[in-house]
This record gives sequence, C-alpha cells and structure tokens, in this order.
Amino acid sequence: MRRLAFSTLPCEGWTLEKMITFSKECGFSAMELREGKAWMVSTEMTSDERLEAIHLFKEADIKVTNIGSNVCFNGTDRDQEMSEHFEKVANLAHDLKAQGIRVFLGYFNGRRDKEVPAIPYEYVVSRVRRACDYAASLQVQVWLETHNEFATGKVLRKLLDDVDRTNCAVIYDIIHPLEEGESPADTIALLGAQCAHVHMKDGRPFEDKMEVNWKYTKVGEGVIPITEIVNLLDQAGYQGYYSLEWETKWRKELQEPGMEPELIFPAYVSYMNHLTQTINEMRTI
Repeated sequence: MRRLAFSTLPCEGWTLEKMITFSKECGFSAMELREGKAWMVSTEMTSDERLEAIHLFKEADIKVTNIGSNVCFNGTDRDQEMSEHFEKVANLAHDLKAQGIRVFLGYFNGRRDKEVPAIPYEYVVSRVRRACDYAASLQVQVWLETHNEFATGKVLRKLLDDVDRTNCAVIYDIIHPLEEGESPADTIALLGAQCAHVHMKDGRPFEDKMEVNWKYTKVGEGVIPITEIVNLLDQAGYQGYYSLEWETKWRKELQEPGMEPELIFPAYVSYMNHLTQTINEMRTI
C-alpha cells in the first residue's frame, strides 16, 4: 500500500473526530489539515485544543503531514499580512507536530487572456527566505506548491536555488505543471530531490484554450499519467505521501452528485492500492 493521505479541504464543517474516523474507515494513514475555523484547525486554537487534537491523532495513529495554509506571497500589499499569518501557522504546525506548511506563490489567475502584474521576483525570494528562517526556529518546513506562475519545475527550481534554505521543499501538485505544458518527467527531474508531498488528482483540458485550469475528474478518469508519475517518483526516491486534494470548495465540476468525499475517498484508496499492485507486478516481469 502507498502512503496515502487526504486534504481536509472538502470536510468543511466536520468535527475533527469525524475527519479522523472517516480517515480510518477509508484506509488513510495521514491527513493534511486545511487551516481555518471551518475545518476545526486554526491559528486561534487554544493550547488545550491543540493538545486535544494531538491526542486524537496519536490515539488513531494518524499522521499530520502538513498544515494547508492560504498563505500566498506575490509582492502585493497583502504580503506583510500574509507573513504575520504565516508565523501563526508555523506555531500551529509545530504544536500539532506537522512536518510542513503549504505556501503559495503568485496570482490565482484562471485565464491566459487576463493580464496580471509582474511579480517582483527578488522580493518574493526574500519573503520565502524569511518564512523559512522563522519556520526553522520551530523545526518546521516550508512547502511551496507547484502552482500559479511557479507551477513548473523549470521556474520553481530557480526559486528554490535562490532561496537556498534546507527547510524549503515542494508540494508537487501533479495537475498544474501539466496545465503549463511541462511533462511529469521534466518536473520530477527538476524537483524530485526536494519533493516532500504530492497532491493527487485527475482531469483534462477545457475546450476553451484560454482556461489555465483543467476540468477535474474522478481519479483515473482524466488524462493525467498517474502510473507514470508514481513510477518516476519511486525512481527519484520519493518517501512522502500521496495526498488526495479534492477541491469541492473551488471546483463546480466536483459539486455534482456522485462527487461527495464519502464516495470519492474510498474509491481513491482502492485505486491507489490497485495501482501499487499493478506496478509491483510490472517490475517482476
């Protein structure tokens, strides 16, 4: 069995106990916690609430991989506010024994025919460095997601080198480099050594070529070469989790009947277990 996790993003309004029970029933061994009051894990948790959460995860033998923050640096006026929030999230990650904090870079621009301001690159590098230094004081990593203007291995590789911090790593969201035309082989060759976490999903391009994002599908029903990606990650020595990021909150196509987490999550575990069996059989031939 692969190391399987899921993002709690679609579990808005659930209690932490419900999320953990659901995780165990489906066959997951880890969770990445979306930060925010709606997901019962937030920077406003009291010390007692944090201790209780740790107890629940330990009792269930569920690992917390990372805190899925909404922190995003792009050089706008909000960066200082984001930096202040990041520090609160870093303390939360430390308290909940999470390995990393998810951080975005760039603009969430969904259209290729829509202009956005240029990103002040050196400024963003300095922001990430400061975030890494603060996180390092708490023994926590900063995980930059392949997203937005930094979706490809080619672009993110340069930034990682310029940031030059040992606790700066990558969340490889497998759909976004493909949306930018970069092959999994190229992405993994460039980023594999610093890949700490993988966001799993599937999809296919929209007919409108100006759409940056692909249309999401059930895992195994899109055009993402998932078996190839897992094989390449194995060859690169990847030791992290394969985490289902089911973006019900953001994606209309995932809000249709039959797309509920109660149906999708067990199916994902079955899919990944079958994929592992298939890969193992291929290697014995």
